[in-house]
Amino acid sequence: LRAGLAVGVAAAVGVLILTADVDVVVLGGGLTALGDRMLADVTAQLAANAAASPFLRSLRLDERVELLPAGSPAAALGAALIGAARDPEEVLTHG
Repeated sequence: LRAGLAVGVAAAVGVLILTADVDVVVLGGGLTALGDRMLADVTAQLAANAAASPFLRSLRLDERVELLPAGSPAAALGAALIGAARDPEEVLTHG
């Protein structure tokens, strides 16, 4: 089950980096409870994928993934940042 999860997370990381060109993907939420073992599985999967492709190898996907500490309030902080960035007038008129 854990290996399948790592394959899925690695695929999502790859898609995110390829489409949004982000420097780092930070894993949070429920994945943080799985800790360093999950991060190791995901980075190993990314490295295995890169072994077959010079292009993927050049992206260093396995080096661009981090894991938040367990219990981090990432969702609450993200919502606060998005809320702070919105125009207060827009919030009042559009809810």
